[in-house]
Amino acid sequence: MSIAVEPPAIECPDTPRVADLRRRVREAMEKPPVAWQCPKRIDPRFRSEPLPVRKARAIALKLSAMPTDLWDGQLIAGSMTLEEPRLHAENGFPDYLTEAEHAMARERGLGTGCFGHIVPSYPRLLAKGLRGIRADAEAQRPRVANDAERAFLDSAIIALDGVMDFAARVAEACDCAARTAVESWRAAELRQMASNLRVAPAGPPQTCWQALQAVWLVHMVFHSTLNRNALGRVDQYVWPFLEADLNAGRIDVERAAELVDCFTLKFNERAKATEDQRADYRDPEQNSPLHRTRHATSSQWRTQRDQLDATNHWLQNIVVGGLRPDGADGTNPLSFLLLRSYQRNQMTNPLLSVRVHKDSPRELVDKVCEILKDGGGMPAIFNDEALVPAIERIGIPTSDARDYTNDGCWEILIPGRTDFRFQRLSVMLCLERALNRGRQRLDEGEYGPDTGEARAFATFEEVWQAFLTQLDYMVGAVVHRFVQTIDERGILAPVPLLSALIDGCIEARRDMTAGGARFRTFALLAESAAHCIDSLVAIKTVVFEERKATMAELCDALESNYERHPSLRARMLGASKYGNDDERADALGRQVIQAFVDAVNRHAEAHRAVVKFPCGVGTFSWYIGIGQGLGASPDGRLAGDPVSSNFSPALGRDHEGLPSAILSYSKMSHCHLPAGGPIDLRVGKRLVEGEEGTARMAALIRGLVDAGGAMMTLTVADTEELRAAQRQPERHKSLRVRMGGWCAYFTMLSREQQDHHIRRQESR
Repeated sequence: MSIAVEPPAIECPDTPRVADLRRRVREAMEKPPVAWQCPKRIDPRFRSEPLPVRKARAIALKLSAMPTDLWDGQLIAGSMTLEEPRLHAENGFPDYLTEAEHAMARERGLGTGCFGHIVPSYPRLLAKGLRGIRADAEAQRPRVANDAERAFLDSAIIALDGVMDFAARVAEACDCAARTAVESWRAAELRQMASNLRVAPAGPPQTCWQALQAVWLVHMVFHSTLNRNALGRVDQYVWPFLEADLNAGRIDVERAAELVDCFTLKFNERAKATEDQRADYRDPEQNSPLHRTRHATSSQWRTQRDQLDATNHWLQNIVVGGLRPDGADGTNPLSFLLLRSYQRNQMTNPLLSVRVHKDSPRELVDKVCEILKDGGGMPAIFNDEALVPAIERIGIPTSDARDYTNDGCWEILIPGRTDFRFQRLSVMLCLERALNRGRQRLDEGEYGPDTGEARAFATFEEVWQAFLTQLDYMVGAVVHRFVQTIDERGILAPVPLLSALIDGCIEARRDMTAGGARFRTFALLAESAAHCIDSLVAIKTVVFEERKATMAELCDALESNYERHPSLRARMLGASKYGNDDERADALGRQVIQAFVDAVNRHAEAHRAVVKFPCGVGTFSWYIGIGQGLGASPDGRLAGDPVSSNFSPALGRDHEGLPSAILSYSKMSHCHLPAGGPIDLRVGKRLVEGEEGTARMAALIRGLVDAGGAMMTLTVADTEELRAAQRQPERHKSLRVRMGGWCAYFTMLSREQQDHHIRRQESR
């Protein structure tokens, strides 16, 4: 039963300030940014210092030179991209390595950037301030056991000092602006902004305004120093400050809404929507197996298309709602203010997700539905009833599991306590190799063991065992390589500032990249799962039960991309498909997921004391590139065709409607998938109009919760609207679509992506 939560006055109109800022942010997107000249290298006198210390000096050096200019009218200071001139300072980082270290990096294929996808401990920041965290590091000095521990503490302190110095510089910029401000009210605001920055992030904030300022400033510092991190549960760790302000009469809801609007607009200042991104301005590119992703476990071909499509994606995810660590519902007025702000802005950042459970307030679910009806596919919906127990199963304590968040897309981690990474493993590639003697069809590599001539397989069990052998080989190789190289990042790319804001690192006197975090997880995500399930169902049904084809005929058809085999392709397409609440397909789907989980657990068992290997299912936004690397598949899909996104049914194969798709998805053993894996669904606008439409969407969300599904995204759009945006992009600049893990402006996508979104919408 849901509990009642009275939302704040979230329908109050925009203030003139917010309306003006939103307009200017949008206009600025269309102006090409000018690159800022980052300092090239740290001072030579530091070259003999330990590498972590040099990395920290590089952080401090960049921050000492970062611009401190303000966007006129903003209440939150600090910018990676200025309004005028349109100066962009996010990219670039001072060189801190020696020539020998550069040579080692080239030889071993190591980079100097952080993986990102981490959520720092913003509650720690707000409780202690950077000065308090620095004191914690100083207090560890008597316990130092070796030079490595000493170097880590030194690096953390230098990085923290660099951020506090930067905050002081931004405060001085606010004071300078106050002295020249024409309006007295603006001068007073700027003086308060300077005062805020002198309190936090160096110390614990005393007000909501200071808390939001501290979170933003540290977030932008991370993104400017090679750490693109998400923000986690903002409504949980900022709400106590807003609640205290409201109770003390220091602020009213209207002012709180304005502050939240200013905060969320900051995430879009660096967005780019220039003409060169549009499909008509892009040069054609030649796709090739040589451009396969660096891991042979994915079929994805990397393209310039995918890089440009992701121009405005920076992993800036915020989560609202959900259970608190004590088990109570965490929905609060700030949850609604953040939802309202996203709805008003109609921009792509910050990404927004909502956690729900069986007792989530009806008002929260209804508000989420109203926002989803505007399009864009956000917020994504996470089900605590499925995810919390799944997280507990891998050994995470209950209070931590209830506090989960996602990284910059949807993968699950525990905020402020986790060193998280992931890798995609294509189960469809495993099946392709099983049917082709360990080889892949679209390149000449031999990646798996020879499991025999598939044309001679006489039973489905032989197909299944060959698939399991390929799967086991792939999983085993990934786990082995990861364990062997688990600390390699720390050789060249330690993260002293991020480590200072990850619980466990300072106490262990060890960088996050060297195992300092409380939890270390490496998620293994099954790629192209729906097509693997459908392909196995089709083989079992058509070849071995109905006897309508032989394995030799199927292999010939796959090899020729179904040329001269149209009737066989029709039979394979006609077999039961995942996504229709058809137990024939769903039962085999559970077998595939269980096989993947079992393989991971088998290889991970010996390493559980060092790292956890949570499982999930995902493609993110790379479904076109993933399909380009796959040959024809036994489900009837042609070579090079896109795959379905994440854990969604294959395109056009879920004929029984959204409820049946959700029911099929919810049967897929989500208790064994703590890393997650969303079903991405599309809804026509005409189906969700008015209060009845809101109720219909709310029923889908409640149905997901009740059925046990883990994650869902709902994109509301009409085919004609998408086509109109292709014809007249200038009239549809705010049209947004879900990209498998994030959100993009439709008119800024490649023609391939646009056409694919239209096909997906037409299939509804």
